Amino acid sequence: MRHGYECRVRWSDVDSYGHVNNVKYFEYFQEARIAFFSRIAEPDPGRTERFVVARLEVDYRRPILFRPEPFMIESWVSRLGTSSYDIEAEIRDGDEVLSRSQAVIVAYDLAAGRSRPLNDREREVLSAARDSA
Repeated sequence: MRHGYECRVRWSDVDSYGHVNNVKYFEYFQEARIAFFSRIAEPDPGRTERFVVARLEVDYRRPILFRPEPFMIESWVSRLGTSSYDIEAEIRDGDEVLSRSQAVIVAYDLAAGRSRPLNDREREVLSAARDSA
């Protein structure tokens, strides 16, 4: 299952070379990840069980230029481990992949201050959001 997120380039995102600054890609992928989590997660602000980003890689394939139409970011769960999982994402312009990311997300216990195993419900939700493409 892939989640689609429409990402609009802001004028302030564009650098002196006329394309989106490389740091902004991290923000775009974060926005898409948050939208993805909002779709699959059950909100419970009182829980001490959370998730943290442990690693984020971004590949730049083609420059993203300013335009009024949004670019599409597709996100999906690509790996499910004991206490972590991967979310991959692509910024696309139609069929063309402009950038790709891989985020390693770790299940985290705020009260204990350390990682924890994924619980059965989290594993079920993440498995349903997994894409084997």
